[in-house]
Amino acid sequence: MSAILPREPVQERAEATREKLLAAAIRCFTSVGYDAASTRVIEADAGVKRGLITYHFKTKDVLWKAAVHWLFSRARADMLMAERHAADVDADLGARLRYFIRALVRFSARHPEVNRLMVQEGIHGDWRMDWLVTHYVRPLYARAEALFAQARAAGIAPAMDFPSFYYIAIGGSALLFTMAAEARLLAGVDATDEAVIDHHADALARLLFPGGTP
Repeated sequence: MSAILPREPVQERAEATREKLLAAAIRCFTSVGYDAASTRVIEADAGVKRGLITYHFKTKDVLWKAAVHWLFSRARADMLMAERHAADVDADLGARLRYFIRALVRFSARHPEVNRLMVQEGIHGDWRMDWLVTHYVRPLYARAEALFAQARAAGIAPAMDFPSFYYIAIGGSALLFTMAAEARLLAGVDATDEAVIDHHADALARLLFPGGTP
């Protein structure tokens, strides 16, 4: 007589369902935008029963906030680790800043959904963009501004105001991976290739902070 395996606890099943829904929601919100995103399509993509979004999140607004928090929590952990490593690099400030730019590129390659989300929401500029800036973007902006101030004090900052630097750095680090399909068709570039990611990271780092070694 075969042994009867214990049933998976209800709480674990519920958490697994939430994870599937959040991942599917991010895929949908970042590809078609909030307004066009269908809860039915999200549930189908997640492979769960109809009505479970309402059960777990009540409304589409709550689902969007939960999905964005889920995405940024994972992305933020990677970015903070890169910042700590950049601060620990035993080298001059220019080398640390180049390291940080390379880390930003690798972050963008690993999390292209972040920039896709920002582009989608930046088109409309409504309550969701306000929420994103307040909870996630402004802290990143402030940390990047502090790094730029260090570079300016050391005389190695690019000759531009910080807002220009910020959007050049963000756009330069993310666009190749946000537009991966175009890059493949236009230039034959595989944006998931580690060699491509490393080359792009080196190129942007040296463009913004020339000279020296990594």
